[in-house]
This record gives sequence, structure tokens and C-alpha cells, in this order.
Amino acid sequence: MALLGFGVSGIAAVIYQKKIEKYYFKFLFIESLLFPLFLAAGFYISAFLKFNPYELALNVKQVLNIFLYFSMMGIPFFFGSSVICMVLMRNPIPSSYFYNLLGSGSGALAAMAASFTFHPYDIMIIIIFLSFIPVILLSSLSAKVYFITSLFAVTITASVTVYISSLPGFKNVSEYKAISGALNLPGSGILYNEYSPLSVVQVVEAEGLRSTAGLSIFSPYQVPVQKGIFFDGDSMSSITPFDGDAAKIRYIEYLASYLPYYLQGKKNNGKILIIGSGGGESILKSILAGFKEIDAVEVNSSVISLMKGGLAEFSGYIYNKKNLSIFNSDGRSYIKQTSKKYDLIEISLLDAYNTSASGVYALNETYLYTTESFEDYFSGLTENGMLSVTRWITTPPRDTFKIFNTAIESLRKLNVKDKENHIAAIRSLQTVTLLLSKSPFSPSRIDCLKKFCNDRSFDIIYYPGVESDQTNRYIRLSGPVYYNAFVKLLSEEKDKFIDNYDFDITAPSDDRPYFYNFFKLRLIDYIKKYGPSQLPVTEWGYLILLIILLPVVIISFAGIILPVLMIEKNTVKPDIIIFFSIIAAGYFFIEMPLIQKMTLFLGHPSYSISVIISGLLISSGIGSYFSDKLFPEKYRILIPSLSTAAIILLYQYKLDSILHELVSLYITTKILVVLSLIAPPAFFMGFPFPQGLIQMKQKDINSLPLAWGVNGFFSVISIISASLLAIISGFRIVFITAAVCYIIAGIISLRFYRYK
Repeated sequence: MALLGFGVSGIAAVIYQKKIEKYYFKFLFIESLLFPLFLAAGFYISAFLKFNPYELALNVKQVLNIFLYFSMMGIPFFFGSSVICMVLMRNPIPSSYFYNLLGSGSGALAAMAASFTFHPYDIMIIIIFLSFIPVILLSSLSAKVYFITSLFAVTITASVTVYISSLPGFKNVSEYKAISGALNLPGSGILYNEYSPLSVVQVVEAEGLRSTAGLSIFSPYQVPVQKGIFFDGDSMSSITPFDGDAAKIRYIEYLASYLPYYLQGKKNNGKILIIGSGGGESILKSILAGFKEIDAVEVNSSVISLMKGGLAEFSGYIYNKKNLSIFNSDGRSYIKQTSKKYDLIEISLLDAYNTSASGVYALNETYLYTTESFEDYFSGLTENGMLSVTRWITTPPRDTFKIFNTAIESLRKLNVKDKENHIAAIRSLQTVTLLLSKSPFSPSRIDCLKKFCNDRSFDIIYYPGVESDQTNRYIRLSGPVYYNAFVKLLSEEKDKFIDNYDFDITAPSDDRPYFYNFFKLRLIDYIKKYGPSQLPVTEWGYLILLIILLPVVIISFAGIILPVLMIEKNTVKPDIIIFFSIIAAGYFFIEMPLIQKMTLFLGHPSYSISVIISGLLISSGIGSYFSDKLFPEKYRILIPSLSTAAIILLYQYKLDSILHELVSLYITTKILVVLSLIAPPAFFMGFPFPQGLIQMKQKDINSLPLAWGVNGFFSVISIISASLLAIISGFRIVFITAAVCYIIAGIISLRFYRYK
């Protein structure tokens, strides 16, 4: 939406070119003033907008809400971009564009830094008032009426901000999120609020607040009243009260995810690695099972500080235990850098059921559930060690089938010949627990697994030698669905089964780390057959990308391309359209996969987004500054474009190995490494756009805002299409496409110098 606003502003500048030239300062002041005003209006309206994405297929009001939401987000960027466009029309382009990108990149870093201290809404308020500074500076250079107008606007905005921010519901989380349900319980309240770039962390206490997954319906033990840690209002992680008396937490022994602890037996329990320790339920499992050495990985530092601080007494000081080591890292980064071997590695329910079941994570990459990650986990096990992965059961089955396939595929890639003997799985009412064993499952372990399931009425899905009639006995389905799928995935019919299944259960890889994407085109027929009510429980995340693409293309065409076609044809050269569209595609086809790839290295998407965007913008800005100082004039686009393509193609084959060697560095050092790696291509990426604008400005001033608008339009399309291409074909293809775009742009640029 930001880039759409940028694109439309360029076309508006073309249409009102003569008026802008005549009343330049007035337009500059008005556009600068409207930016913070609409930024504030859009923010405050969206803060109170009751939007539920799950109702989009059923409720016309929600369709209107999403368009209102997008419009309020896009309008401010129209005015902000108009200012930049007008500045470029009057001032030297390389230096002006440099300052623009420098400010943009610095702003991205500043926003991340601020998110360690402030609530996101408070950060937005700060940004709104910072954006008034240019208005006041402009007004101070002209007549008093401008200065008085700017002060009046600041005063009104401040008054409205004070009033709205004092309203009780201003910072309330959406009523459609899990925390709202918890806060409706008697005696509920928020005990703690913590902020970081990763999420807003809130701790809720309430009478009767209990949450655990995969508990046997015949458990003789009650789950005690807990406290809950919520991440951005969702994905609750429960904190169980513990005073050291193991008898009070024995309900844990009746969780399906307790199976690997049960199989190990207390005498064999040496080292365990817990990926995603959260509120500490898996740590309590380790205590019950008698593990001597517990390593826990938690990516969110706020959780660690809370569990070691304000929640320490309630949780029984489990994060402070002598035999526990807590690592503030993501699981994949930790396992790649440690040399330890573990008797058990556990990954249990790192996301909420509703987000998993609805498919809203379809566009999110995760490196925890790729074939390469399973290979890393497997190599981190002792000879008799096990990997345990617990996932939610979704209907129709897809999440669990994909995790089965991923595990089996990883064993195949590791050349485990008798892979069917290294794998087992069971099912509760809510969850599936999958086990991968470094050594083949022994008869004694299989007997323990059967006893565990029989005593707790859990259904066996698979173990070496299992028969169909031994499955689907307690929580009965229409047939042994999970067993049948497991057997087919282990058989020679695997590829046929995957191809014919309604959902995409192909094993994700580091090149396509979209574990949560299950979309296939045949799902459209599924929705037609069962009606729109099934849309939220199929693949909403991927579909919403396609749904958004259509109105964005229509709005972009109406706001950018259509006006271009209405402009006098002799001022619109095809080369302009092609060049500025293709460098827009190339830029974002590099940015998007870099963000995804660096997520694994830096440990979290929030860090990756901030660092990559900041680094690209600042380095591109520096490139813009030097773009008219280096290389012969005729080749100031060609040479940097070819250099960009060459570096990107080199990174395609070498980047992963470089990052693998440096994965053990501290996060601050990693950030410096990332910035140094992206600086060379980003520097050259800063040349084509300003140099192209210079050529337009020299030949035809009307073409400059037109080029700005076309670039904005294709930037919008490229963001969405890059995501689609990455999901379908992987990052490698996106990178190669970007390199081709820059090569073509460089060749086309040679034609600019033929214009008279």
C-alpha cells in the first residue's frame, strides 16, 4: 500500500505538472502537511476498526473494512511520496535520492530499536509527530500564515491524540484474538507488558485459566489454574504453578507429547534440548522425567526476563534451576552452532491452533520444519537419542501429513536405509506427536509406546511393524486415515499420493521454507463444493494473497497505468515503461528472498526485515550519491546493473555456505556481517533508478514523475509476485529472475542516450 501511494503520486505529478511548477512551494507545504495528518487519521481509524479476516468470505462488511484499512494505510504515502517526487523535479537527483534513502533506512533501524522500549501504538504516535518537523521547517522559511497553519495542525493533532489514546479501548487487542477470550474470564487482568521487535508480550491471570494440548480424556489429574503468556494477543504459552512437588503436576504425564520422555526411562535421561521453552511446560516434563542436563532455547528475550523475574516464584524458579541452561536464540541457529549431542530434542506446539488451522501463516517462512532442519536435529542426537515434534491436528489433515513427509524425506536424504524402523507417531484428540530415533526402534521401546497409548487412550498412528487394526481405536475416525497416509509416504507410491492429495504436503526445504502453505488450485473446487464457510479452515493465508493481488492490480492500473495511457502518446516512450518496471521488479526480487534467507541466519523475521531493508536502502542511497561520479555517462546504468546481476548470481551459489560458517557469531556481529554482505549489490542497485530519472529529466521533464509512477506500480506488483514465485519455485528462481531483470535493464538503458 505504501508503494501504491508512491506510484499514484508520480502520475498525479504528471497530470498537475504545470500547476506544481507555478505554485511549487504551496504544493510542497500542503503535501508535507497532509502526510502526518492522514498518517494520524489512518492510524486512529484502523486502531478501532473491527476487522476479522476469517469472515471475509461470509461478511460483506469485512470486505469493506479491509478496503478501508488498506486505503487509510495507502493515502499518507501518496502525500509523502508527492513531496519526494517534487523535490526530485527541482533538485539534483543523485543527492536528493540519497537523502531520501538514507532517511528511510535509518527510520527502519530506529523503529526496530524503539520497539524494545515502546508499545507499537506509542511508536506510531512518535512517528506522526516526527513527521511534522519538515512541515515546521518549511513554514519557517516562508510567510507567517504557513507557520501558523503548521502550529495549528500540530496542536489539533496533539489534542486528538491525547483524547484518543486515553480512550479505554485504544490499545485493546482485537476481540478476535485469543487474549480477548482470556480477559473475559472472571478476575482477569494483564500482569505484565513487555515489548520487543519480535512481539508484544503480555501475561494474563484469571480465575479458571487453564490451557494445555494433547491431554488424555482419561487423565486422573487436574490441570491447575495457570497464567498465560500471549504473543501479540495470540499463541498462548501456559505457565503452570510449581512449588517443587512433582505430584502436583502429574497431569503432564498424560500429555501425548510426554511420550518421548516416557520412552527414555529415567535411568537413560542425560541431556535434553527444548526448542521454544515459553512458559516452561516442557521444562516441567524434563523435571518429571529426571533429565540431568536441560538446555532450552527461547527466541524471545522478554519471555526469559519474565520467567526469571516477575514470574519466577509462581513457576517454581524453573528458569533458574542449576541444571538448566537458557539460550536466547532460535532453535535452528542454536542446533547449527552447538557441538552437543542430546538424548532428546523436543519441538512442541510453537504456534496457536487457530493460526495453524486457518492457514494464516501460509506466507510466513519457517526454518524449524524443513528437511535440512530435520537433518540438523538428527545429527544432534546421541546414538539412542530421539527427536520429538508435536503438531496440532487439523481437519482436513494437512499439517501432520506434511510433517510426516518432511521427516521421511530427511531420513532419505541422510541415507537411512531402513527409515521405516526409525520413526513412530501417535495421536490424541488435539495433537499428533512424531518421533524420529537415531537408532531403530527396539522391541522394548515399541512395547513402552503401546503401553503408554493404551493406558491413556491415545491412538497409535505408526511404529515399525504396526498393523492397521492396531490404529484408530479410541478417538475413532471414519478409517485409519493417518496410518494409511503414513504407510503411503513410506512406500513407492509416495509421489503419487502427494500429487493426488487435495493439499500441498510436499516437504519444505530451506529454499522453499513455507511449511504452512498447503494451497493447491484444486482447493478452489473444494471451496465451491463445500461453500465459502469452509474458506477459513482451508488455506486462507495463500488465498488472501491472490485476493489482494486482484484489487491491487485494478487500483494500480486505474491510478497509474490508465492515466499514463491518457497522456499524449509522443511523451510516453515504451523504453521508459519497460526500464522502470523491470528495475522495480529486480529490486524487490532481491529484497524479498534476502529477507527470507537472512531470517535463518539472524534468528527471526523481525530482525531480518529491519536489517535487510535498512541495509539495502542506505547502501542504495550511497550508490545513488555516487551514481553521477563513477563510470562513463553512457554506462552509468549498464555497468552497475551487470555488477548487481553478477553479485546476486554469485551469492546464489555461495551465500548459504558463507552464512553456515558464521552462524555461531553473536547477533550484533551477525548484523554487521549481513550489512557488509548486502552492501556491494545494494550499492550498485542505487545507480539505475536515479540515473534513469536524470535521463528522463534531461529529455522530457514530464517523463520524470511518470517514471516514478510506473516504478511504484511495478514495485507493488513485484512484492506480491515475488512471494508467489518463492512459494511456488523457491528463492533460487526469484534470485535468478532478479539478475535477469537487471541485465535487461542495463541493455535497455543504452537506448536512452539515443533520444534527442
